[in-house]
Amino acid sequence: MPDATLKNVPGMATAKPVPVLEARSLSERAFKDEYVAHSRPCLIKGAVAHWPATHKWRERDYLKRICGAEQVPFWPHENHVTKKRIAPGVTNMRYADAIARLQEGRDEIGAIGCNPGTAGMWPDIAGFSFFTEGELGFSYPPFRFFIFRNAGSTWHYHAVDETLMCQVVGSKRVGLLPVDNPHYRTLCRIFLEEEDYYDDPHAFDALAGEALPWHSAELEAGDALYIPPLWWHGVVVTSDGIGVTTPVVWRSPPHVIADGLKKMAAGDFDMCGLFNIDQFRQLLEAARKIGMERELAMAWKQGVAAQQVSLIDHSGRRVADKPTWPPI
Repeated sequence: MPDATLKNVPGMATAKPVPVLEARSLSERAFKDEYVAHSRPCLIKGAVAHWPATHKWRERDYLKRICGAEQVPFWPHENHVTKKRIAPGVTNMRYADAIARLQEGRDEIGAIGCNPGTAGMWPDIAGFSFFTEGELGFSYPPFRFFIFRNAGSTWHYHAVDETLMCQVVGSKRVGLLPVDNPHYRTLCRIFLEEEDYYDDPHAFDALAGEALPWHSAELEAGDALYIPPLWWHGVVVTSDGIGVTTPVVWRSPPHVIADGLKKMAAGDFDMCGLFNIDQFRQLLEAARKIGMERELAMAWKQGVAAQQVSLIDHSGRRVADKPTWPPI
């Protein structure tokens, strides 16, 4: 199975494991105060072991039945960030047919584009013992589903929102690095603009000898990895057969939002991603409440100028990709 996403990154050879916690002994206060409040990644063992999905979705016919006829994109490759790598070979098909294609193993590598799932899937998802409430995030739905065979995700980061990467079926290894470091522009070119490291380990020669705070985590079925906003992360699959990952997303605490906007406005790093109109309105309202509209405006303009952020409508059509304010 492909491993270039981590193998070709020199820092992963000496990456420090993130803290490992047990869900059964982790309190909500400790999770929020010690990790979320300080944007510290951690691996939570057994976080979703109680979800019915962890055993039901291993059944060959069951998963096809609950996914149904909804149209989804099928990728015959990993989840890439550049258009030149993500676009080739993409096919839209019925969800159940895409599941069957993965099960049959017709493609050495394959994945179903991350999506909000179907009504038949939601009853198999439960909550967390250490996290019981959070506001809706700005960038993604609360739950998404990534179903794959040998397909990880290349390096990227989320400009806003907190994520629990829940491993429902299969296992993965994840590399992490804080965006807030002196080499952001070089890493942005390597990871987001050219993605050349995927084929060429020498893409990192410009950073030879630089001591960056690389981290890693090993996820097994039933585990969850907490990934804060503004952390680079790349993912490789370490198990055979079909795997399922469910990212759970919620809004960051106000002080985390404010700190990120200040640094993006200062040009330390870029706002990135696709925001739909409703999500961006919510982000704008939140920024106004904490006195950060000016910083959001500056972050938006710089992110658009860097071609890292766009606004889309409900059909996915880009409706604002110029550095004007407000974009809606």
